[in-house]
Amino acid sequence: MFSSTGLVEGQLFPAYRSFEPIVTDAVGVTRVDIAVDGIPASSPDRPSCRMGTSAATAGRVACRVLTWDLPDDSDMVIRLTAWDAAGNHTTAVTTVHVDRVRPVAAVSPAAGTAMTSRDLRITLNGVSPDVVRTTMLEGYPGKVLSTRTGAPWAFDWKATGDVAAPVFELTDRAGNVTYLDSRYIVDDDAPVIERIDGDLGNRNLERGGGWVGGSATLTATVDDKSGVARSEWRVNGVLTSTEPVFAWNAKAVPAATAKVELRVWDRTGHTAARSFVVNIDKSGPKVTVYPAERALIRGKTFVTSIKASDPHGVVLTSLQGPQNQINPAVKVTLNAGKDGSRKLVWIAADGYYNYTTVTRTVIVDNTAPSVAYKKAPKNKAKLTKKTTLTATAADRNGVARVQLLVNGKVVATDTKAGYSFTLNPKKYGKKFTVQLRAYDKAGNVKVSAKRTYRR
Repeated sequence: MFSSTGLVEGQLFPAYRSFEPIVTDAVGVTRVDIAVDGIPASSPDRPSCRMGTSAATAGRVACRVLTWDLPDDSDMVIRLTAWDAAGNHTTAVTTVHVDRVRPVAAVSPAAGTAMTSRDLRITLNGVSPDVVRTTMLEGYPGKVLSTRTGAPWAFDWKATGDVAAPVFELTDRAGNVTYLDSRYIVDDDAPVIERIDGDLGNRNLERGGGWVGGSATLTATVDDKSGVARSEWRVNGVLTSTEPVFAWNAKAVPAATAKVELRVWDRTGHTAARSFVVNIDKSGPKVTVYPAERALIRGKTFVTSIKASDPHGVVLTSLQGPQNQINPAVKVTLNAGKDGSRKLVWIAADGYYNYTTVTRTVIVDNTAPSVAYKKAPKNKAKLTKKTTLTATAADRNGVARVQLLVNGKVVATDTKAGYSFTLNPKKYGKKFTVQLRAYDKAGNVKVSAKRTYRR
């Protein structure tokens, strides 16, 4: 039979509580079942009772109940049923009142406040009215520093850098407990600027002599207990940024070097500074692009290429136009398209992502020039002496040369407008053919009709 359920009728029951009922039986108790408001234990999160299994706990029963999912400020019926080895059982019922809301409070100074060493008065504000005890601990878990059982909830703490920040244990009348961590930071030391790194792998700029690009990002590694509250970046003595990470438009610096200074303040007012000189690479790679500006292109396709060099290496070359979809490359074959101008845009970037952009306009020309006899004997004429022939030729991109062909072989070439040739019939047979052939500057060719002459 039950001597005690381990509970008192009507007592306040917190969010979690364990208790030990006292039950005896001549044969021996084998198990104790528990039900809350008629609901039996069914999972690890539900009420449960366990029999002691060791020599020290033999004959003892440990029960636990969690009320997190039950209505607050309501009655709860706990029913215990004990069973012996013969299958006999006995039941005991206790009604308790649920008070599962944990107490609350706020520390003043506010949690997380940074300070120097001092004697500090800490006050708990907004303390739940049912709190019956508050204990100040040295950290968690830590030794008890002080205890209060009623208002005013004020504590004196000697703040030094070698002790843990106080944690307050609030206990209400039902036994609910809240741990309130002040997270105070005691900082008596100045910050230490350990290193300053640039982007793209440029580390330890604080040593001086390092390099940055025209657009640089500087990041400082600062060791400080309370943390950096304020930063100032100066370039050649001029305040340029107050951000922790310095996004620097170094191209705006006229010279090839600059003096950079970083000054930081921590949350307790301590300060530190570091200055250094950096070299600035503001120039993109040197590039050579093929074809040349306004080069004439003949054929269905053509090749464009780029050669780039830079003291800090070339990390990217890419054809951006005409299609804006060429992956990084140094040589690309493009469709020529219809006659007319086409714009090519190449870019190259160095190790600091300084860019060089080169625009080229090429002229696609797949149209042959025109060529005709201007002054020449008529077809099938008889020639008895040297004769002068002249030709006309035209092309919108220019004529490169006009040739005189006799029996299909080149016998003369003229590159100047007014194209003139001397034909000596004695050099050829009794009968021979004559043609004019014109080349434009793109390499397109046109041949005139044949004329046959006799000697």
